[in-house]
Amino acid sequence: MKKIVISIFLVSFFSFTFASDVLTSSDDNSFITKAEYGKMLFNNPRGIGCNTCHGNDAKGKSIVNFKHTYNKIEYNCSLVIPSITNVKYGKFSSKVNSKKNKKKKFTPEQVCEKLVYYSNVMPTYFLVEEEVEAIYTYIKTLKK
Repeated sequence: MKKIVISIFLVSFFSFTFASDVLTSSDDNSFITKAEYGKMLFNNPRGIGCNTCHGNDAKGKSIVNFKHTYNKIEYNCSLVIPSITNVKYGKFSSKVNSKKNKKKKFTPEQVCEKLVYYSNVMPTYFLVEEEVEAIYTYIKTLKK
């Protein structure tokens, strides 16, 4: 009976250790590389994938053009998702899980910019730093 319990414990321990190493390892000898893990997260982190708005190539795209009336003036607005292929890691990491700055200032002419900024288009994923690094690593593998 002791041998069975010890065997089950050892198998469970090594399975857990292996799984955590596989998902966080960055060397190419692992079962799944950091870039492969990043690709999985890029396509489906927790709900809507990054690729939905930023595109499969992470170069961004125009999502929608719309008209907005403010103070009896009609504005032609666009929601354009930026490219994330050349963003430095620090900026990328801070944007992924950031909240909107409610005190951000806009000029009176920036009606469209203000509307888009406060629309909360970018979802909050609550990614841990290892996941952010993996997504960033994957994005860097995409052809420019």
